Amino acid sequence: MADLHSLVDHIYYENRRDYTHVEGDVAYLDGSPLRRPFSMPRTQRIIALVIVVAAVVIGLWFLNSTVFQAMRETAQAEEALATNLTRQASIETVPQMSQIIALGDDDIRARLQEAGYTYYDASDPDDPTSMVLYKLPSDVSVEEAAGMYAKGIGNLSAAQASKILVGSWYLNADRNGWTSMVVRYADFSTGDPEIAVQNALAKQGFDPQTITESGEDDSGNTFSSGTFDADGTMCSWKISALPLDEMYSVSGLPEDACYVGVRATIL
Repeated sequence: MADLHSLVDHIYYENRRDYTHVEGDVAYLDGSPLRRPFSMPRTQRIIALVIVVAAVVIGLWFLNSTVFQAMRETAQAEEALATNLTRQASIETVPQMSQIIALGDDDIRARLQEAGYTYYDASDPDDPTSMVLYKLPSDVSVEEAAGMYAKGIGNLSAAQASKILVGSWYLNADRNGWTSMVVRYADFSTGDPEIAVQNALAKQGFDPQTITESGEDDSGNTFSSGTFDADGTMCSWKISALPLDEMYSVSGLPEDACYVGVRATIL
């Protein structure tokens, strides 16, 4: 039996000799195996490299199609908005009411064509007493404008809304028992409804001395009103303005933009 114990002890110490060393009664782990150089087999290195490259490619593709694409689209939209705002202002081509109030619908259409304007005719063919025209910006086609108006200005992006609003105006002629015309447009340059009214007054050529009333109407619009003579026909006029965002809620458009209306009525 003693020989058997001696043999077991011998095997035990022989087998652990490579992993520990003994100092007195204390056995320490031998750290030398940890200091051996470690190298991945060549095949595994290639596989690992392929995995890393694939991960990098997938990551770059994901960033490009999400984060970077969103950044590009935002930059393009901001650039388009800035470009649209530099186009000819709507007020520059708005007709003077004193020049068209006595004209028939076909005569007004002919004047727009003679001026080289592109317009979208939204008149109801079954209602001869009303005409609705949209004078379009020079770089917007009738088809594109029709799609935007059908969608609704308030549902467009800032870049899209500015494309249709800058350089355009709306004209409605109502002849149901009387003659009344109104032209409406967005003003992106004045920054104040009162100034927008003054600019429209000057553009229309109305005499400030004919102003009979001004201030704020029941709807909260800044306005001025008065009368004018159109080749012997006495007419009334009213110019009103309000912040554009009260008319169209489009995020991203200039906050100080205004919406202006000019109405003329034969008395």
